[in-house]
Amino acid sequence: MNQNSKIKRNIVIYIIGVLFLATIGGVITANGNEIGGLIFIIGPMLMMVLLRLFGGDGWKDAGLSLNIKKNWHWYLFSLVVYPITMTLVILLGAILGVTKVNEDLNSLLPVFIAGFAVQFIPRMLFAILEEWGWRGYLEPRFIALGVLDIRRHLFVGAVWALWHFPLILSTAYTEIPYAIFFPFFVVSVILTAIVYGQLRKASGTVWTSVVMHGIGNAFGWAILQNNLLTFNNKLLANPAPESILSIVIIGALGWWMLFQRKPKIQ
Repeated sequence: MNQNSKIKRNIVIYIIGVLFLATIGGVITANGNEIGGLIFIIGPMLMMVLLRLFGGDGWKDAGLSLNIKKNWHWYLFSLVVYPITMTLVILLGAILGVTKVNEDLNSLLPVFIAGFAVQFIPRMLFAILEEWGWRGYLEPRFIALGVLDIRRHLFVGAVWALWHFPLILSTAYTEIPYAIFFPFFVVSVILTAIVYGQLRKASGTVWTSVVMHGIGNAFGWAILQNNLLTFNNKLLANPAPESILSIVIIGALGWWMLFQRKPKIQ
């Protein structure tokens, strides 16, 4: 078997594996057992480790070196993107009259900080489990095949979106009807995959996408779980990535990263 054939075989194994584990995790979660969530979230990293150890892929392109000194600006980018974009969505929602702040800012800020602090470590751990798979395995394996950026990100994003479906269907993930929610969700995940994928390529390390992913989830959960805001139109203005305003902002960022700047191949 030549090198490209082996890479293609392992990509197929990876995709089947993560979707299978996600489905098993979703079924178990739907039956009221929290272990299902664990099976779901470990899938991307587990399949990456198995294929790199036993599938012959090795670790050379996993991007596990931090490279902080060389990529400090990309780490800074990773830290601030979601706080800025989510705040912008909230402000635009307030201007449009569809987002309401439930208390005064002096009361909300300590609650938000406490919520962020509680969520920070688990959300970072979950981000590692995801990103070591999507940007630590699937992205670089497509690069090894010579797949162009936009095609690679679209494919990774589509699989990444599909991977979420079992958990969404097994939990009270959204109040929006599925027929409306899923198309917006898929688009949002694919656009996010463009941003994360270009970030991974520009920095040469998976840790920048881990940081961005973890910060975004912790920031969003600190707002949503503590009911700091009331969203009268969640489809339009919601810090979650599937809202229309979030899609527009992340889409614009992805467009800039793809077409306005040319990251170095590392």
